[in-house]
Amino acid sequence: MSMKQNLFLTGPKHIGKSTILFSALEKYPVSLGGFRVDRVFQGRRLRAFSIIDLDTSSSANISTARKGGWDIHIEAFETVGAEAVRHGIRSKDLIVMDELGRFEIPAHGFRQAVTEALDSPVPVIGVLKEDDNPFLNGIRSRNDTEILEVTKENRDKIERNVANWLSQVFRHKKE
Repeated sequence: MSMKQNLFLTGPKHIGKSTILFSALEKYPVSLGGFRVDRVFQGRRLRAFSIIDLDTSSSANISTARKGGWDIHIEAFETVGAEAVRHGIRSKDLIVMDELGRFEIPAHGFRQAVTEALDSPVPVIGVLKEDDNPFLNGIRSRNDTEILEVTKENRDKIERNVANWLSQVFRHKKE
């Protein structure tokens, strides 16, 4: 079985997708490009989501809570997000995308950067929300991308699968 160039984890909220991803990455001293999205709390209330460049640590809020929903800040995707991904394409061993979902749908430049990364020779690993939308479905349908679904029952197995994928990626890079 040949290894796919890109790997994404998916599954229910709070199942441990990001934990599995970063736990596996800790074992590999490689240069990471890309981003992670963190929750921003005020006390115990979720107030925002912030995108963070894994290389430079620059960040910006991609969404902020408002009564009845979320305000999406497209410019955060188009600046911090897109640049983190493109910098990863230019100069890193691996691009991390944690996570992709629905907030980025109107951010055309960011979505283009994601596609450029997936098409590039640099491997991509990340997390996809379970949402059903054209952006995520396009990633899921790529022939060069493997999707692993995380459940409570298979978390340990998935962590081993991610570690195996990473070891194959970095073995190929040395050759």
